[in-house]
Amino acid sequence: MLRSLFVLIVSASLAGCAITPREGPLSSEIETQSEKNEYLVVDVDSQIVDGLSRFMPVSLHSQFKTTARHLPVSTVGVGDVLSVTVFEADEGGLFSNKSGKGAEFPSVVVNEKGEISLPYTGSIKVKGKTPLQIQDLVIESLEGKAIQPQAMVNVVRNENNIVTLSGDVSKPGLYPLPSQGVRLLDVVAQAGGTKYPARETYVTLMRGSRQGVQQLETVINQPDENIYVARGDRIYLAHDPQRYTVLGAVKKPSVYTFDASSISVLEAIAAAGGLNDIRADATGVFVFRYEDPKVLDSMNIQYTRQVRGKVPTIYRINMKHARSYFYAQSFHLEDKDSVFVSNARGVEIGKVLQLWSLATSSVRSVASTGNAFEGLSN
Repeated sequence: MLRSLFVLIVSASLAGCAITPREGPLSSEIETQSEKNEYLVVDVDSQIVDGLSRFMPVSLHSQFKTTARHLPVSTVGVGDVLSVTVFEADEGGLFSNKSGKGAEFPSVVVNEKGEISLPYTGSIKVKGKTPLQIQDLVIESLEGKAIQPQAMVNVVRNENNIVTLSGDVSKPGLYPLPSQGVRLLDVVAQAGGTKYPARETYVTLMRGSRQGVQQLETVINQPDENIYVARGDRIYLAHDPQRYTVLGAVKKPSVYTFDASSISVLEAIAAAGGLNDIRADATGVFVFRYEDPKVLDSMNIQYTRQVRGKVPTIYRINMKHARSYFYAQSFHLEDKDSVFVSNARGVEIGKVLQLWSLATSSVRSVASTGNAFEGLSN
């Protein structure tokens, strides 16, 4: 019976050696599983770092092309209120009165047909016209009736050229566009600014069927991203702090928020207390990311599998090489990235030895107890 008990304990110990508990895969297992095309493993070197830094994602500037050269034109629409002043070259004309040789119409409303009407002009189609174009139409309608007529048209109240601003701003609402154009940050400023730090706020701009998203801090720091807004634009500001996760053989694994506009892999590991000297495999520092296929294409990296339009990609950094610290310093994390430091193989061997020691000590204990019982029985 004692021999059978010994065999049972040894068998259980060996089974435990095959399934030692750990936080994640070993470096070799990540490499092996990548051969099944479940994900892509990319070794980080100077070319990879340079390629990632050069890639420029779709920006508001490239998406909407609203530079000063392409400044949106402010036109009149239904419901707008105009101020129209008509002048004549001499007294005795249609608009002459005691106060001068002209007349002022301060509140001319564009009707549902997109038209206005003034004395002696009849109906004038103004919808979609600029104030300067409307001036020409007024003068044209008075030719032969007034004495060398001139006109001046201004938009008093803009009910048509507006943008909608909502989300995490102090004063969401509808904001009119001045005729000279207005930029994105100007509209945000009119709304009292954002409620949260710029690096934690994202701007979504919708124009028709197109949509662009950009971090507010990027809009502030890159003038090209501070685009001109256009009539009908819908702007939404959302508080969405960027986060990254550090797991594995580090001293403080956790989820961290970006405390700066960009965080490198080296800074992320430092924030997690650094590598655990007893457990960490310095050759196995990994960054898990769903990568944009355009990024991989720009670096001529082949891939076979996509998930929701993204490529499951693992970037591997070998921290045993001194030059890799420069790579880790230049490799910047993106929102929702995961940094994983695998255990060294020696740690797994140590666990096996601990289990073996536990098993053998248990056997010795049982054996001694058995011997004691045999001595009592004799």
